[in-house]
Amino acid sequence: MNQNTALTQNQCCFPGETKLAVPKTMDQVMRSLGWMGCYQKVQFILLMIPVFDISFHALSFIFLGRIFDHKCAEIDISNSSFGGGQWMFKTSSDDMNSSLVVTYGKCSVTVTNQSDKLFSSKCVNGYEYSEPRDRSFVSEWDLVCEKGALPEVSQTFMAIGMMIGSGFMVTLADRYGRKPVYVFCHVMYFITAVATAFAPTYTSLLGFRLALGIFQQGTGITSAIMLVELLPTEKRAFPSQVGCMVWPSGLLLLGLICYLCQEMSWKNIELILSAFSCYSLLQLWLVEESLRWLDVHGKTQQTERLIKKAAKRNGVDATTVFRVYREDTEKLLSSPRVLTKFPVNGLENGEDIHQVASGEQNHEDRLHMDGIEHDKEKESTKQRNELSFSIFLKNKRILTRTAISCFMWFSDSMAYYGLLIISPSLTHDFYLGFALGVIVELPAGLALIFLINRIGRRRCLFLSHLIGGISLATAVLLSNIPAAGTHTGLPGLQSIILTVSLLGKFGISLGFGTLFLYTPELFPTTIRSTGFGISSVAARIGGMIAPHSRTLQRHLPWLPGTIFAALALVIPVLVRWLPETHGQELPQTVSDMGVETRPAPPQRTPIVLGLSIKKREDTDLGTPT
Repeated sequence: MNQNTALTQNQCCFPGETKLAVPKTMDQVMRSLGWMGCYQKVQFILLMIPVFDISFHALSFIFLGRIFDHKCAEIDISNSSFGGGQWMFKTSSDDMNSSLVVTYGKCSVTVTNQSDKLFSSKCVNGYEYSEPRDRSFVSEWDLVCEKGALPEVSQTFMAIGMMIGSGFMVTLADRYGRKPVYVFCHVMYFITAVATAFAPTYTSLLGFRLALGIFQQGTGITSAIMLVELLPTEKRAFPSQVGCMVWPSGLLLLGLICYLCQEMSWKNIELILSAFSCYSLLQLWLVEESLRWLDVHGKTQQTERLIKKAAKRNGVDATTVFRVYREDTEKLLSSPRVLTKFPVNGLENGEDIHQVASGEQNHEDRLHMDGIEHDKEKESTKQRNELSFSIFLKNKRILTRTAISCFMWFSDSMAYYGLLIISPSLTHDFYLGFALGVIVELPAGLALIFLINRIGRRRCLFLSHLIGGISLATAVLLSNIPAAGTHTGLPGLQSIILTVSLLGKFGISLGFGTLFLYTPELFPTTIRSTGFGISSVAARIGGMIAPHSRTLQRHLPWLPGTIFAALALVIPVLVRWLPETHGQELPQTVSDMGVETRPAPPQRTPIVLGLSIKKREDTDLGTPT
């Protein structure tokens, strides 16, 4: 028997031998299971439902922290007087008070004596609101006037929590598994949301919002990664396509619930929103671990057990799937003894080819096997090193991708949430303005579904941010021309401004939705959650700034839109330094990133069957890559 023989994809080396395909990957395992069988459908739904929960609490402060019309509470002037710059309350009447005129403003009380201004002070007797005090935590705790920035601070605290969660929880998901981190965070998210409804003080509310942000990211990012890893390469866009429709649906449902419950206290509304997360208590028994995570961490028994379970649910022959999984080249090369189950030169099925080849094993073969074991140990050490955070600083390619990704997430998060928060001001009706700002995300989602696999991720990012930036800049210019603030100006100008503003929101939403799919594809499996988490930290910084756009708009109406437009227009310039990931295999390790953007040409990849192979130049295997 020729010792220099190797099996390739296109030719057989032994007469009468069954052809063996190129090394299989987890993508091929996913395909052999059926990309959307019963198993995938159940897991997909379980991992997609949390989008509703996340959308509720991410923007509930718009309604629970709504600022109602208010003024200073009236003062019984017959039982009070003023002096020394302060109100003094007393028990006897004073004739002087009968000539006083008291004007109650939003944040101050002004006292005049006929035409002379005598005194002005803050609202010493509290505030009166156009709605009952318990309709909003703003009115319940008087977070107005000198405390007017505090409602936005509650959202900033949640963004801080989201930043902590994206940098910490998802790192645990890379190390200890997707499922345990996902289930723990989702259950804690539910418990914290319920506790928020019983917050006795504003300080405790801040603490609960901080915790909500931490567990929200642990739930949201981990579930997004599990969805990406659930499907083969050609179907990776599917979760993002569905998610971009589910997210605005969740926001519309949030607006509908708050509209229908507007006569209820904000605490009762919070309890209703929390109830949508109660199913998280069952997910420990329903959600499965990611097959890709199990495989890349060498948990072969758990991987095969889950493959068997998925094959049974999908009605697929488990033996076929196992054959695909076990034909991985790395597993074959890492074992000194590999059994073949196909006839070779008349050998029967199950006969060990080593029984034939053992007599021909020479010293070169043993050195080759020793080298394989050494390479295996080096690969294991390399994977452990990849789990270190330092890989994001040492590897230039990863550093570049991380930096650009962080800028895109920061810009889109600030613009997206900022536009949503100020969207009620688009119209005179609070709920209608919010609804319009959300509804425009539905066509953005449809555009994402149509474009993401046709023009690719980079072009989608380029076009969406170009549209968003130009539209927002146009809206700012039109809003600040002299005719915009008058009823006698250009006819239909307000409608044009509304339309262009919504078009800008459309572009930002389309770009933001693309990032949720594109970012996980930029990083290999070993650091995917961490890379996504770092990008999400940048998004949270933008999210911390976004709530204050409402305050900024009251003082400088043109500035928020200008900032959002400028940031959006930088992104089309930056994406040229990123790879196109459409149709590419997800990289498993950092070393895989070197060839991920090159098309895969037909290659004659050898599969070693325990036979000896001489030096590479002795075989016709082409140029090394």
